[in-house]
Amino acid sequence: MVWRLEDPQGGEALKCRWDVVPYIRGKGIDIGCGPTKVLPHAIGIDSLKDTELFGVQMKPDLVCEDATQLAIPDADLDFVFSSHLLEHIEDTRAALREWWRVLKVGGHLVLYLPHADLYPRIGQPGANPDHKHDFLPGDIRLHMQEVGARGVTLVVDEDRDAGTEYSFLQVYRKTDDGRVDNIAGIGGPAIKTVCVVRYAGGIGDMIQASGILPELKRQGFHVTMMTTPRGQELLREDPNVDDWVIQDNDQVPNHLLPEYWAVWERKYDRFINLCESVEGTLLPIPGRSAHKWPDNLRRSMLNQNYGEFVARIADLPYESAARFYPTPAEASEADRYVHNLSRGKPAFVVLWVLAGSSLHKTYPHMDDVIANIVEGMPDSHVIFIGDELCQILEAGWEKHPRVHCRSGKTTIRQDLALAQRVSCVIGPETGVLNSVAFMPVDKVVMLSHSTQENLTKHWVNTFTLAPNAQHAPCYPCHRLHYDWTHCHEDKATGTAVCQVAISPRMAFDAVGQAYVKWRERVEFLSKRRICA
Repeated sequence: MVWRLEDPQGGEALKCRWDVVPYIRGKGIDIGCGPTKVLPHAIGIDSLKDTELFGVQMKPDLVCEDATQLAIPDADLDFVFSSHLLEHIEDTRAALREWWRVLKVGGHLVLYLPHADLYPRIGQPGANPDHKHDFLPGDIRLHMQEVGARGVTLVVDEDRDAGTEYSFLQVYRKTDDGRVDNIAGIGGPAIKTVCVVRYAGGIGDMIQASGILPELKRQGFHVTMMTTPRGQELLREDPNVDDWVIQDNDQVPNHLLPEYWAVWERKYDRFINLCESVEGTLLPIPGRSAHKWPDNLRRSMLNQNYGEFVARIADLPYESAARFYPTPAEASEADRYVHNLSRGKPAFVVLWVLAGSSLHKTYPHMDDVIANIVEGMPDSHVIFIGDELCQILEAGWEKHPRVHCRSGKTTIRQDLALAQRVSCVIGPETGVLNSVAFMPVDKVVMLSHSTQENLTKHWVNTFTLAPNAQHAPCYPCHRLHYDWTHCHEDKATGTAVCQVAISPRMAFDAVGQAYVKWRERVEFLSKRRICA
């Protein structure tokens, strides 16, 4: 579009706000915010000049009369956003230097400016009388070569002439490596692109979603993952992810997410939205209509394999490819920890995942099973993992020499790396179990809301324990629970009846089978060493 007097004017920042979400995370300013900030979390800074000139009601959080002199410390901000302001400032370089000064390394300078080929130039009919400059994208790139000489990368460089826009958008990332990258403008060969959207509500669901990524790479796509910081933390080492679009929690209000996604969908050849692909769809959340369906209806409609369901949404063939990728350092740390438990001697190491995110993911017979493990398997060690609240479940085991309490003391990445290197992982259906579903380690899973068809149908080396239907007629419920409104509580244990209905004998026998397999491997390797 070329600017026309009869078209609606104003609210320029709102025209690009969804495009810039990944670059305006954390602490930052919207300088020249006018009457409306680009997003609520930004600190709005402006003078009151436009009220005097044009009668516009300004609403800054902070009043500043000189945008080239900010009362902000060096390297204090994650972003500086400015829409249709720089052209009003006499000394362009001084303004850019100042805005660059307050940015942290890794922070972004986001500029949205009227395009001199799309907007009336100074002196032309319709020109803004307060403009001091007419800019083309190349003009700003030249300025930034000087301003960002110690390290700058041009991340976005777009002419914006659709709808009511007559501007260009540029995003610069501050680096400290002395490189000036792509400053002449972004270009390169055309590539096939896909964006996969999955926010990290549950660890397991995030891992499940990653199962489609290898197939997308085989099909030749450049894969971008749109997620939250937690999602990036889980998948940041996945070799099938080429790029990231990160959105802070609640940065975009839930009711505006469809509008946000629609903007980003136009940027890719394929856009695969897996938000609530499992939780919320096959696992209804309290408050959703499916949560209130009769049991027989949920069982007939929702008994689908989670991984297969994700693949269908993505219109891809299913494969058992979901996994967690530790860094070499994380893998080495886990190896050392397991090795040090038994001082290098063979040990049957059991990783017990204490609880999941839903209240029916806590096993009440844990103490009985562990007592039998440490008594009946003298070369065993048991490791507890969970969040800080799970320390309550560790009570009584703190001083046992072969039981190791780690709840609340490790990161989720450390836990997932450790899960790949123990002899057996046991626990309710949680993200930790999902992360090793297709890896050689033996697994014992106590089902709560899911069936074997839902969860473990394709898993390897897995003992699936389903509640006894006689004692838990509500199983499988196919829904998440955060209170006891729709979940049946066993009053004696304070846990869900579905977990009570998995007997300690069932759990111990499954661990025992894993133990027998481990002993056979140890004996085989010992004989092979003797023969060698």
